[in-house]
Amino acid sequence: MTDSREHILNTIRTSVKSALLPDSNLEHPSIAVPRPTGGVDEFVTEVEKLSGRVLRAASARDAAEQVVSICQERGWQRLLAWEWDEIGCEGLLEALGRAGIDVVHHGAPSELADIPAGLTGAEAGLADTGTIVVRSGARRSQLASLLPPTHIALLPVERILPDMRSYFEKLDTQEGASTHVRTSSNLVFISGPSRTADIEQTLTLGVHGPRELIIIVWG
Repeated sequence: MTDSREHILNTIRTSVKSALLPDSNLEHPSIAVPRPTGGVDEFVTEVEKLSGRVLRAASARDAAEQVVSICQERGWQRLLAWEWDEIGCEGLLEALGRAGIDVVHHGAPSELADIPAGLTGAEAGLADTGTIVVRSGARRSQLASLLPPTHIALLPVERILPDMRSYFEKLDTQEGASTHVRTSSNLVFISGPSRTADIEQTLTLGVHGPRELIIIVWG
């Protein structure tokens, strides 16, 4: 077996030295892949395909009232949320305060386990996959999007982009994508609620994270 292998390799080595190779074009061909142009409607469609829910609001204050309405409809009196300026939704603190809804921003998982919903912002929405980009860090508790059974994300409409490539291109025009990722404690792309399936392909929601994702798109 060894002799055969050496014979084959020696034949290749000898042939390569005398091979006539056609002239090749040094210019790499362009990859003409059509770029998606998806907007809000496509984003909503893709989120719903993944068992998520999208609510529309005309303004930040309307989005804040949507959060209050959800809490009142379900009898929630407590939320786990990012710090207010990190969510960036005008009127949110006042709306929740008027409704008497208590909000905590940090704590040990054992102390937060009974909170029914987490409230965060989102860096971007990707229309082609119905994905939201969530960046955790100081004043942005990672637990808010992982621990409670329901995750509510507030997303300004101008942050909805066609796809992931558009998101990283946008970062490159700012501080740079690599710097942005490197300085994040956690950067996740969330497509629908947490899901898993067993060997029989029975889909179950909420096994490894929230079983419900509600995205409020405002503006």
